[in-house]
Amino acid sequence: MLRVARKKAWRGWSLLAALLVVPCGFAQERGEEVIGTISAVHNLNLTVTREGKPEVHVRVTPNAEVTFADSGDRKLFPNPSVGDLRAGMGVRFVYGTGVLDKITVHYVPEGGPPRPEPLPAPPSGEVKARLQWIGGDGRSLRADVAGRTHSYRVEAADVRSFRAGDLVLLTVESRGREQVVTRIESAALVGTVRRIDARRRSITIDVNGRDETYATKDSKLVEGIREGDRVRFEVEERTSGARVVTAISRLR
Repeated sequence: MLRVARKKAWRGWSLLAALLVVPCGFAQERGEEVIGTISAVHNLNLTVTREGKPEVHVRVTPNAEVTFADSGDRKLFPNPSVGDLRAGMGVRFVYGTGVLDKITVHYVPEGGPPRPEPLPAPPSGEVKARLQWIGGDGRSLRADVAGRTHSYRVEAADVRSFRAGDLVLLTVESRGREQVVTRIESAALVGTVRRIDARRRSITIDVNGRDETYATKDSKLVEGIREGDRVRFEVEERTSGARVVTAISRLR
């Protein structure tokens, strides 16, 4: 009887071990192409369901490259971003560490959540923008212009000297439906610090012989900066009309 009981117990543990091991075989692996449907979106976190396979949980980076495979969908989403991702969309991507910087939408459901209206292209001429992504061939880029992401074709020869995060001035030409960048240069300013007001979180800088006062988003930003210092700095214009220094460094 004891031998029979031990044999049954061994079979029970073997079955339990098998149940624990089997699901792992269905888990996605690094480098695997995942094809499925977004079932839930929470901030930058996506849940993707797959037919006959476990759902996949991934996170997309804020500046992830979003591509719509269908030409009709590309017209409805002319400046695709992670904000366009929603439940019901069919997607595919290569699974890596669980954080995506590239995702393709191959299906947009009919009668689903309302599609965004096409955004007007930024005006031609000189545009201040924050670079988000530069194509490896240097012929395309995405940039934040006044809080909205826009895509451009690039003809400027010096684009590869910049990187994502740089504040720049783009010279843009409208050519049919395309926005073409013909020139790109740093939007950083140079001046001499006249006054730092820590209480009001402001700084006054002489730029080309004229004193300009700017807000500072963080008091730590001006630590180490003194009156009389020659500095290079970046300024962003907010919708409230405030001009805010977002980066500053001393010139040696």
